[in-house]
Amino acid sequence: MSTPIPRNKPFQLYTRLVVFVALLLIWWGAATTTKQAGMVFADWPLSLGSFNPPGWLDYMVPFLEHSHRLFAKLVGFLVLGLFCWSYIRTGKKALEVIGLVLFMGVILGIFIAAGSERFDPDRKRLLLTVGLALAMGPVAWLVWSWRARGWNLLQKLSALALLMVTTQAILGGMRVTEISDAFAVVHGCFAQIFFCVLLLTAMVASHRWEQGGFSVPSEGRRWLKGVGGILVGLVALQLVFGAFMRHYHRVGLPDDDLLRTQGQWIPDFQEPVIAALFLHKFNALCIFFFVVGMLIHFVVRKADRDPRAFRFLIAIFGILCFQIILGLTVIGTDKSFWVTNVHVLNGLAILAFSFAFSVHAWREQGVGESLASSEGSA
Repeated sequence: MSTPIPRNKPFQLYTRLVVFVALLLIWWGAATTTKQAGMVFADWPLSLGSFNPPGWLDYMVPFLEHSHRLFAKLVGFLVLGLFCWSYIRTGKKALEVIGLVLFMGVILGIFIAAGSERFDPDRKRLLLTVGLALAMGPVAWLVWSWRARGWNLLQKLSALALLMVTTQAILGGMRVTEISDAFAVVHGCFAQIFFCVLLLTAMVASHRWEQGGFSVPSEGRRWLKGVGGILVGLVALQLVFGAFMRHYHRVGLPDDDLLRTQGQWIPDFQEPVIAALFLHKFNALCIFFFVVGMLIHFVVRKADRDPRAFRFLIAIFGILCFQIILGLTVIGTDKSFWVTNVHVLNGLAILAFSFAFSVHAWREQGVGESLASSEGSA
């Protein structure tokens, strides 16, 4: 039997604070990439061997990268606080959390040592192997706890977020120490998944979670589940294409044609960046017409329409239209710094709304989890 979900105002506000700071972190990371500042410091987690490198406040490029690292550390501590708040009820559990954090710190230290090794490839390989092997420990702990310990959904999500933020830190560090664009793409895409986990945590902590999912007939519910999942998949794929272009083609754009690519509707796919640019444009149209089709369905099938679902779709459609305008402006201005960053942030907003829509679609109407009414239980 699962533990009741504690609900009180301070905890709800804290989950929203974590989501907001994570949003700032992702935006800051986007600005860092746009300014090509991700490799200004060759070491990690320190910058030029210092927690506070000299002159980092004086110039835009080192300011963006170092402040991005500071934001990342802040998010890590906030997520640790989230898990402690949702889980610790006894001294025994506090000792368990301390042990888990220390063990994850050891894993992080091994990856830091592997990234710092520049001369001995065998030693680097050994450290990476040991780090990956030890990393299976927290994963096994999470899987076992999720399945066997009667955790409520908030405890499960906060524990998952703690492991994910540690993984994200390692990915960011490997991107720097290994000078790897592949790690940069994975780091950027993993950030979007991590944000969705934090968003879901805030949704579960809210009193509105008790309302359940969208109120539609059974046939309409099956349709909502299907289109909600497809929409999230399409948006996530769009973010992957965008991350690939941003990290593998840093100067300007590979093509400045608004609709076509290299003067063709279907270009030559021999260059990966050109292929990614074409797929980014093509998938944007797919998402647009898919959302339009969903809206038409709601208009025609009024019996399947839930007011909340319809408002979600209207919001997604509006943000999507704004995103297309931003994307065309990025092409027309050759990657304007501010327009590009707003484009990235708006893409995250589309993912967030689509993910929330899908979550509500998959939930049963009016079915809440067992609740603890006491204000002090969290």
